[in-house]
Formats: sequence, structure tokens, C-alpha cells
Amino acid sequence: MSNIVFITAIKGAKTADGSDSMNYREYCLNTWKYWCDKNNVDLILLEDAIEDPGEMSATWQRYYLFDILKNSNIEYNQVAMVDLDTMIKWDTPNFFELTDNKLSAVKDNEVVEWTYNSKNGYQHMFPDVKFDWWDYINAGFLVVNKSHKKLFSSMIDFYHNNKDHLLDLQYNKLRKGSDQTPFNYMVRKLGYEINYLPKIYNMTGLHRKGILGGGLFIEIGNIWHFNGFNKEERLDIMKQSWEIIHENYK
Repeated sequence: MSNIVFITAIKGAKTADGSDSMNYREYCLNTWKYWCDKNNVDLILLEDAIEDPGEMSATWQRYYLFDILKNSNIEYNQVAMVDLDTMIKWDTPNFFELTDNKLSAVKDNEVVEWTYNSKNGYQHMFPDVKFDWWDYINAGFLVVNKSHKKLFSSMIDFYHNNKDHLLDLQYNKLRKGSDQTPFNYMVRKLGYEINYLPKIYNMTGLHRKGILGGGLFIEIGNIWHFNGFNKEERLDIMKQSWEIIHENYK
């Protein structure tokens, strides 16, 4: 059975001003298609919304991953769930060989205020779950397998059981992410062991690290995550990055 890279790229998703919210998708997919072909990995996209995106955001719909694979009769070993605002370096090693068959992710604890307050802001929804803020993981790059089906179905159930409160926290009160912090709590609640991957497999906040300008991130990282800045800038930044590196993907 092959391994899979799963990317949520729902067609027709719009921003508040009506523009295409995923207009940068080609630059992400150009790199991931190349890497998957090179490493004999299947690339699967979630392009058709399962629920109304106006009611359930794409970040929550991705937890239907195992249902999608089952309903499509797709056999697999491990699955990397990857954000659309990422690009992978052409010569990145096969990270599926680094997982020890565990849930594998990269720590995301560099913006301490955001991480700490997001963790505390959702604590009341998981009163019996404790973990250290410095062990917080980013959900934009996860490697999972069949043993994590319960985790993903629990996330879907959690959303539907708490939808109004979650949306209020996300857009009105807390404003510290959507699914990522609840995911961190759910992993610990269900007792899953985390295999922490090196930072190079999910390089977030490139501008905050001082490696975005000049393209230093290309040399330093393997998976580049274009987040942590004004989303209106993402298209131009990813396009410019692709123009620098595209010759390596031929």
C-alpha cells in the first residue's frame, strides 16, 4: 500500500470580499505533485466541500480525511495531511520514513503570546487535559495512519457539538485560530503519542524568522509554510518563491 499526501483545496472558497481564497493553490500543488511523483506517493485533494464552507470551514472539514479515503475505496499506509499554504522543497527526504508509525508533527511554539493564550483560551473545553505550551504542534503538516481514525472522528463530533461556541471564540472573543488548538487538546485527551519531527518539516512564520526576504528559507527548510502574515500577501509571496525555484521541479 502506498502513502498519501492529502491537501484540502476546496473549489470556490471565497474571502470576505468575494475573491478566491485559494488563488495560490497552483504554487503549492506544483511542488507537492513533483515530490509525490518522485517518492511514489499518491496525492489526493479535497476539492468538493463536504459541508457548506460558510457553516464549516475547510480547516475543520479536513478531519473527514479517513471517511473520504474509505468512501473512495483508497488503500493506504500513512497519510500526510498538509495545508495548501505550504510548498515542499524538491529534494526533501521521504518523511514517511521518520514517523515510527506514530502521529508525527512539528512543534509550533515560537510566537509565545499566541500559543500560550490560544491554549488557555480553549482550556475550559478540555478541563481535564493538561499539556505544556512549548509542546504545542502545528496542524498544517501531520502524518497519521489508521490508528488515528478515532482522533479525526472525535474532532468532527467535537465541532458539531460545540459549533456556535467555537465560531464565537474564533471570530469574536479569542481570535486565536480555529481547529488547531482543539486538535492539540484532543490528541492529549485520547492519549496519542506524538513523534516530534525536526522544524525543517514545517517552517512557519518565515518573515518572523528573518529568512523570507532573500529566499534564505529555501536553503534552510524542507517544507515552507507561508503563514503568520497578512493573507492578502500570500499569493504574491508564493508566486515569487515559485519563480525562484521552479527550474528544480522539471
